[in-house]
Amino acid sequence: MTTPNNADLECKQTDSLGAANGKDKIKPICMPKKIQFLTELDKGSGNDGSGSSTSTAMLYDHRYNIEVCLFNGEKLPNSEDYKWAIEYISPSLQGKKIRHELKQQGARIGLEIDDIDYCGCELSIQAYTDAPEKFIELKQLVHHRFYWVDKKRIDKQIQERKSEPWRIDQGRSSLCGMAALYYVTIKNSADRYQKIAQDLHRMGECTIDGFRIKPSGKMYEIDPANHGGYKRMEMWEVDWIVLAGTRSSESNLGYHGLESGSWDQFAAINWPGMMEDLVKKIGGYKQTKAVDVDLLTPLTQNAFLSNSRDPAKDLVKLDEMEKSHREGKQILMMIDMDMLLDTPGYKLGDIAQSHWIVYEGGMVKDASKQSVKFKVYSWGYDPSTGTKYEFNQVSLTSKKRNPIKTSDGILFPSFTSNHYGHIEAYN
Repeated sequence: MTTPNNADLECKQTDSLGAANGKDKIKPICMPKKIQFLTELDKGSGNDGSGSSTSTAMLYDHRYNIEVCLFNGEKLPNSEDYKWAIEYISPSLQGKKIRHELKQQGARIGLEIDDIDYCGCELSIQAYTDAPEKFIELKQLVHHRFYWVDKKRIDKQIQERKSEPWRIDQGRSSLCGMAALYYVTIKNSADRYQKIAQDLHRMGECTIDGFRIKPSGKMYEIDPANHGGYKRMEMWEVDWIVLAGTRSSESNLGYHGLESGSWDQFAAINWPGMMEDLVKKIGGYKQTKAVDVDLLTPLTQNAFLSNSRDPAKDLVKLDEMEKSHREGKQILMMIDMDMLLDTPGYKLGDIAQSHWIVYEGGMVKDASKQSVKFKVYSWGYDPSTGTKYEFNQVSLTSKKRNPIKTSDGILFPSFTSNHYGHIEAYN
């Protein structure tokens, strides 16, 4: 929207009064000016909560030609008289008003949207001649960096996860480690999680305590409402941005946020060393301790130890995890996924079956049944009730649909043959 400033008018001489008394009378007609776009704006999310509506706005890293003209659209000479400035309210600086004086001069310029902080903001584009306070103004929004992702849906999902961290759901992706990481991040600092999620959506990157998260640029262009690859992952928007965005940022294998084949799934695997590092840098924990878990654990355990392992010692590790959990430590377990399904057995070199979960206590052993029960977080299920919110559903599912069997009890061999190790996180 252009706001004309009456201090800057274009006056023309016109014989509009006629010659009523036999003499021509010349009356000056002064017309206000405006700023208009010469470049078409770009489509993106309408941010109304529907997830499907669209709107037009400016995009980061794009150039838009704009001009000062008369209010009726008539062009002005492109003199050097006009100077330009941008003002906006910065979310990064707690609502501080920022003013940038532009180098370009003239009635027509190319406006570069080259500051990442512009994303998600309304810009006041101002043109003036002599006095900056006497300006013509055009207000225009800049899309969020993830410009197809609905902000209202993101904000709602953030608040839901702050109050119920188990809502974080990897869907059909291989991002179990990232899900476990952000689950314990919220338990340590929900505001820390909110900053990461909001900054990633708005600016496409986040820096927290000097650590930068910046995913592949290909992710910014994905439209959740219309992209088949995204839909196949069955992930809520905020989980996809945060989990896939973080994994993409840390990947040296070209992970771009979608998993269309075995290579993408391999690139998304969350290695133990990386996990321990991120629990500190992203989770904000001061101390971590890796217990019996490293890069080769799933391979060496299954290849060499399947016939020589002492199940009693593995069950002692479960006792140790329960003790640490009661001390307030967060326990991120690396397991074979078959543990959750109560399926014993070793699989040589099956790294794709490795899975990260979070131990949530409640351990009870039953020697007569040779079984043990305990609660865990995984796959977006509430550890206490066993229910979850399926993708794009507003009501909880029945516990009967939960494939995780640890809360009801699994056989000792299902634990001992599928347990690799764990990471403890604490302050």
